[in-house]
Amino acid sequence: MLFTSGHGEIYTMPPGADFLRELARGLIKALDPANDPQRLADTLIYVPNARSTRALAKALLDESGLSALMMPDIRALGGLEEDEPPASAETALANLPPAISAAQRIGGLTSLVLAYYKAQGLSLPEVSALAAARELAGLLDQAALSSEPGNDVDWSKLNSLVSDTQLAHHWEQSLHFLNIITKDWPAKLDDAKAMDPYARRLGAAEAIARSWVDAPPETPVIIAGSTGATPASRLMMRSVLTLPRGLIVLPGLDRDLPDAALQTLRDEPSHPQYALIGALAALQRTPASVPEWPGLDLSESLLARQRLMHETLVPADQTADWTQRLKSLAVGGDSAAFVHKALDGLQLIEPADDTDEAGIAALLMRQTLEHEDETAALVTPDAGLAHQVSARLKTWGIDVEPSAGIPLIQSDLGSFLALAVDWLSEPDHPVKLMAILRHGLSRFGREAVLFIDKDILRGPRGWNSWADLCEHIDQYFENQKNPSKTEFKASVDQIFERLDQFILYTDNVYTSYFILSHLTEVLEDITEIPGPWVGESGRALSSLITDVQALTEPLGDLSIATHRDLITQELAHARISNGEPHPRLAIYGPLEARLQAADHVILAGLNEGVWPAQPAPDMFLPRHFRRQIGISDPDTRIGLSAHDYAQLACSPRVTLLSAKQREDAPAVASRWIWRLKTLVAGALKDEAEAALAPSPDHNPMKWLSALERAPLSIDLKSRPEPRPPLDARPKHFSVSRIETLIRDPYAVYCRYVLGLYPLDRLNLPPDARVRGSAVHKALEDFETDTVDSSAERLLDMLEQELRSGGEAEADIIALREKRRETANDYLKWRAETAHLILGNVLTERKGEIAFTLGGERYSLEGTADRIEKRADGTIAILDFKTGKPPSEAQVRVGLAPQMPLQGLIARDGGYDGLSDHDVGALTYLRFGTQFEVREIGEASAKGARVKFDAVEIADIVTEAERGLHELLLAFANPNEPYRSQPKSERVNYASDYSRLARRDEWEGQG
Repeated sequence: MLFTSGHGEIYTMPPGADFLRELARGLIKALDPANDPQRLADTLIYVPNARSTRALAKALLDESGLSALMMPDIRALGGLEEDEPPASAETALANLPPAISAAQRIGGLTSLVLAYYKAQGLSLPEVSALAAARELAGLLDQAALSSEPGNDVDWSKLNSLVSDTQLAHHWEQSLHFLNIITKDWPAKLDDAKAMDPYARRLGAAEAIARSWVDAPPETPVIIAGSTGATPASRLMMRSVLTLPRGLIVLPGLDRDLPDAALQTLRDEPSHPQYALIGALAALQRTPASVPEWPGLDLSESLLARQRLMHETLVPADQTADWTQRLKSLAVGGDSAAFVHKALDGLQLIEPADDTDEAGIAALLMRQTLEHEDETAALVTPDAGLAHQVSARLKTWGIDVEPSAGIPLIQSDLGSFLALAVDWLSEPDHPVKLMAILRHGLSRFGREAVLFIDKDILRGPRGWNSWADLCEHIDQYFENQKNPSKTEFKASVDQIFERLDQFILYTDNVYTSYFILSHLTEVLEDITEIPGPWVGESGRALSSLITDVQALTEPLGDLSIATHRDLITQELAHARISNGEPHPRLAIYGPLEARLQAADHVILAGLNEGVWPAQPAPDMFLPRHFRRQIGISDPDTRIGLSAHDYAQLACSPRVTLLSAKQREDAPAVASRWIWRLKTLVAGALKDEAEAALAPSPDHNPMKWLSALERAPLSIDLKSRPEPRPPLDARPKHFSVSRIETLIRDPYAVYCRYVLGLYPLDRLNLPPDARVRGSAVHKALEDFETDTVDSSAERLLDMLEQELRSGGEAEADIIALREKRRETANDYLKWRAETAHLILGNVLTERKGEIAFTLGGERYSLEGTADRIEKRADGTIAILDFKTGKPPSEAQVRVGLAPQMPLQGLIARDGGYDGLSDHDVGALTYLRFGTQFEVREIGEASAKGARVKFDAVEIADIVTEAERGLHELLLAFANPNEPYRSQPKSERVNYASDYSRLARRDEWEGQG
């Protein structure tokens, strides 16, 4: 019977037992709240974390059978092993300075890091200093969690270690750098009259221990579920054992550890029993002296599972006699029967990759809901995998959020704040601007925002400041003649006037108070929520702003870009709960899963580097230095992780998931998985794989495969062959779209039948189109410039057009000499051909002709870059190219018909101000980083260049006309489909519509 011995007691709850429910059952039986409610109400219970406090309260109510219950005082013990903040209720007993806040601590350490580098004559970015401060804070925590009363970490040994060791220069510098936490930081805390949080926690534990010695409570005091991995928890355990009604309940202690193993475990921090054995040593107890929690009734299979799991986790140097030990554990020495019994309720699945792993986990959780009142919990340290499973469940209408919550930056409010500060750092950047305008919280009208996006900001960026962008918008509306677009002017002006009040000088530096106040105004002014500080994310954001201000205060004035980096980093670290917990399903991290139970436990992410995770390399201290000054081994974390795994893997029904690939790279199964497989194979030989695998008629791999093979409503392997009705087919074409109709009819169908126009990217880097437009505009203006006709003038005009199109100044300068050479060559050519020209040259002249085919009226239009009237009565049409012009062969076979079709428009008098003329020359001029002239109808004959005459050029034009008519008549047939790039040899560019045509699917590329 509990609490009857008159002194503190210690028990263990074995793996496989529902810890909190069994604890509640025992306490209800011992304290009998139905007859004396006060006995339970006066009890003080410490459990590892806040989640356990809630779960234990529920378990106590359920086990009591009462409709109402006076609850005991249930507190979270906290500590590094649970990743929860230190307990605070006990600090009232200690006359201790207040704990410095986490933000003030990081900010203070960051200022010391910056001061250190400044003293070395070096500069360090604030964000890098912040990262170093976080590492130092972690080292301070490890030191605090390695210190016992009277046995602190001895930093003074570092200097002697330097002199006694052949130390690399890097480590010498690191030790010098550590003066920040060994000397500077303690002095800073003294000045602030504050304490580090974990040091204060240990002080609080000492205070409560003293209070229990001075006035031992007569009511029960219980520590349940802690492994005793921290100095404070061990100190409190020692004190509880001195109390008349003290009780400690350890989780998953292996009571059968042989003496040899106990000695070995003292040097095996990665072993799951390491922390428990250390705690028992501090309590002067041995595992064999600790009884099991009374009243447990575990099945034979669970008892066998416990032993099997303990064996899979023995130190590596003790695995040689595994087979013999299995026989000793089995009844009658039948190790095969023992292993079969242990595997009852456990299955191992090894999916091809982590995507399949998430799919299987989601299917198993969904299947749980088909059984009334059954529960399931997914446990994984992989946050990405947890969110994948959550997303998959949502597709079935099942809302299960990971219990760790989501980063604040992924909430609506947090993401808006991150985007807002990013926009302030570069307000004219089109992507950053659209990010806040199109955010779900933006108050601006959707139609006006879409107009700004599609019509104003897309394409190459031709502005370099907020003022330039505003001028660009004004210019756009001045030049716009379409009434349907000009009607947006008032809305666009209103949006930009509202944004204009928040623009800051991005080259200036500001205090964090100013920037955070400014951001608050942005949030309150341009979001449609009544106030940004409501709800879970609002409270978290308010707290974060306070923390950022405390963190950055020691750093002084900072640029907006630095504030952006700091705020974004803090938003990524902060987490919020996102929704109500599901009544029957849960997704936990290993720390959150401690002491939790479910009918079906799914352990996922069982790969090396994920579970267990490898300790991060220490930036400042080699491992052997850590041991010599008294800091605990980083592998202790692996040991605690192994203990979590062992506890969960002994649940009555367990699925282990270990992917063969993670993030498109081969993955190695967790050491615990391959040890389990090795042990099972040793006992079962050829039957091992089947014993670990799911039953054939209940295999989640088959479920997933069936889902992936589910029939689709469309055949992705078929090529699209749209056949729109004749009245929907285009009848008006430009000369460039005729070439598109030849090479990629599907693109014409998408653009002119469906009305799907490709949008340029925001902040598009200048491409061939920009350079082509710049060349055309510069040459057009140059022809009408009567002031200066020099090559330098042409070069200046060209570079100005390139700047307007967004070309980087560095790129303009880099190609200046080549373009100067091109300008000189062009002027030389123009001078050499001037005698052929009669009258003025026409530039950028539009033309159009109409004709009837098969009873349908068609029209063809084109814009000629340059038209010259020649002295012989013909005309010459010239086309400027920045890249390589098409070949003679491509023109003659009809794959590049633009120039002959321009000739057709000219021949039929389609150009304004130019009657019908014979075409005497069709010429390509390459004007880019080099100059080239290529005339259609110019061929080589016996080493000499021979130009075709006007009659032969006319034949080329007539041939193009015949090809045009044949092409249009072909598509006048209602059965003629618009295929996607029907002949690959005709394709010379990537189509904007290839993905819409699903080319990868029917070409077998994906």
